[in-house]
Amino acid sequence: MENYSENSNPLDSTQPSGRARKFKQAGYGFLIMNLIYLVVVVKLIPALNFDMSALLSFLAYILLLGFLTYYLLQEKKLLAQVLTVIFAGRSGNAIYLLLGDNIFPAVPYFLPCLLITFYLLGRAGWDWP
Repeated sequence: MENYSENSNPLDSTQPSGRARKFKQAGYGFLIMNLIYLVVVVKLIPALNFDMSALLSFLAYILLLGFLTYYLLQEKKLLAQVLTVIFAGRSGNAIYLLLGDNIFPAVPYFLPCLLITFYLLGRAGWDWP
């Protein structure tokens, strides 16, 4: 048995806690999966006009992603829970569309992004394994 002084910490203080690690994974996963989602949707939408309103919409989307990622990295549990519910609904809707006859061509490609993001956010929001 080792003897620790009052000032020493047996756990390495540079290692993030399990909760902080989950929020870090959720934040970066949220950002990366949504950027992949954006690329897939833009690539598979046949008639996308890149006018000024489309570019401003993409800029607003990127800024919103950055804003939400920042607050996920700040370990905002309620935000993670709300985003988990939103991504559960989006995933359920994508699965429903996938089972139908007239599907959007990008659904099979962005469904994994939605499911991975849902799981990463759920890990942070409700401490899933």
